[in-house]
Amino acid sequence: MADTQTADTTQQVTSIAPPVANFKNPKCQAAGKAIAERTRKAREEQKQKLAKAEAIIAKERLRKAEGVLAPPVEAPVVPPATVPAETQTLTTTQWLTVASIIVSLAALYYKRKEIRGVMANINAPAPQVVAPKRSGIRPMD
Repeated sequence: MADTQTADTTQQVTSIAPPVANFKNPKCQAAGKAIAERTRKAREEQKQKLAKAEAIIAKERLRKAEGVLAPPVEAPVVPPATVPAETQTLTTTQWLTVASIIVSLAALYYKRKEIRGVMANINAPAPQVVAPKRSGIRPMD
C-alpha cells in the first residue's frame, strides 16, 4: 500500500473579486494616538511623583536611623495675612436645619396625647375571633 498514491480530487474555492483594502478612519487613528500620548505622559508623571515620595521616605528613615532630630520635610508656609479668619456663625442651611428640628419637637410635644393613644392601640392585643366549627365533611389540611 505504500507504493500506491491516491490523488486528491478536492479543489480549493477561490474568490474572483480582489480583496478589499482595510481603510482606517484617520480621525479615529488620531484620537487613539492622542489618548496613547496622554496616557504615556500621565504614567511618566506618576513615576516622577513616586520617585520623589520614595526619596522623602528614604530621608525620613535615614534621619530616624541616625537619631538626628532634623526638622521634617518643609511644608509650604502660608502668610498669616492670607489665612481667613474662622467664624462661629452658622450657614443658612444650618439655621434651617436647626429650625426644622425645633418645629418637629414642638409638633411632637403638642400631639403627644394623640401619639400615646395611637401607640396604646398598636400595643394592645387584637381580640381573637373564634369561628364556629362546621359539621360535615372535614377539609384535608
